[in-house]
Amino acid sequence: MSKWEWKEFEDCIERVKYTTKIPSKDYLQEGEFPIVSQEDCLISGYWNDRIDLFKVTKPIVIFGDHTKVLKYIDFDFVLGADGVKILCPKDYLNAHFFFYFLKSVNFDNLGYARHYRLLKELSVPIPPLSEQKRIVKFLDEEFSKIETLKTNAETNLKNAKELFETTLEKELNPLSRHSERSEESCAELPSGWEWKKMRDVCDVRDGTHDSPKYHKEGYPLVTSKNLKNGLIDVDNVKYISKEDYEAINKRSKVCVGDILFAMIGTIGNAVLVSEEPCYAIKNVALFKKSTLINPKFLQYILNSSFILEKMQQEAKGTTQRFVGLDYLRSFQIPLPPLSVQKEIVARLDKLSENVKRLEANYKQIIANCDELKKTILKQTFQGGN
Repeated sequence: MSKWEWKEFEDCIERVKYTTKIPSKDYLQEGEFPIVSQEDCLISGYWNDRIDLFKVTKPIVIFGDHTKVLKYIDFDFVLGADGVKILCPKDYLNAHFFFYFLKSVNFDNLGYARHYRLLKELSVPIPPLSEQKRIVKFLDEEFSKIETLKTNAETNLKNAKELFETTLEKELNPLSRHSERSEESCAELPSGWEWKKMRDVCDVRDGTHDSPKYHKEGYPLVTSKNLKNGLIDVDNVKYISKEDYEAINKRSKVCVGDILFAMIGTIGNAVLVSEEPCYAIKNVALFKKSTLINPKFLQYILNSSFILEKMQQEAKGTTQRFVGLDYLRSFQIPLPPLSVQKEIVARLDKLSENVKRLEANYKQIIANCDELKKTILKQTFQGGN
């Protein structure tokens, strides 16, 4: 770093004349010119008016004043909504080197406030241009290797999820095995299987549809929004009084072994209740534990794509889709004997465990890739690579 000079941030950039910034509500899905905003994605939308085009005569860096997002831009574009800062480095500063340096800085998070003032506090390293180009080449090559590793991990993660979904469909939808048969013969089920309405295999209820008074503390009121990834998420749950809790539970008390199911919005997300509940439910379907159906089998089939797709197609409502209690009670599922249900659950449980382990590994690889990029940037600009 002995040959490196240091200059104040504002001494390193040229003044630029901004073109009109386009409000996000006016972005086009398709168009002649790309819109670059402060959001994570490189291109946020499109625009057709050439008069609003910002001409890039040499590469620049975009900084999100609210988001801290950084982008290296070497093409003409239209400015997105408020918050876009154009950083045009002076001739002694390679734009890609400048971009990488800024990526190495760990900016404080000021929320949705303006972050440009943090840039003004920076001192920028200025090695000779030949050294800047060498560093850019080194970082490009290293990041390309990391990106390949990350892409492979993301592909494997997607494949692991698809493997489970495909197996779930094969195990629970016997009709999928006869896709080449006529529509009439597709109604046939394997020996021992039957089409059963939900009300014939278990007691189907739902939570309250009223809006009780909420309190800062009390008993949680679980809604469709709290059902996520097979679990009940109570991070943003609202609380009700003991009186309302007891009143709601007179008609829809939740017990261990029951299934909760989102009826409104994102239909589905079936959750098997495994711990003694101390909450009430609202706008959530309740499938009570039954001797006629394995609860884990019921959870799997309610989360299967062929069931959910049918429900979503038949759901009512426009702004917010929903399925009603009568609909769920009359909904038909293919049901094998209990012994077969148990075998299917055992196979799916084993596969689910293996897939979750793979997903955790791939997610860790992806996280490691992001951290490795940060480490390389830090060593480059603090170690004088």
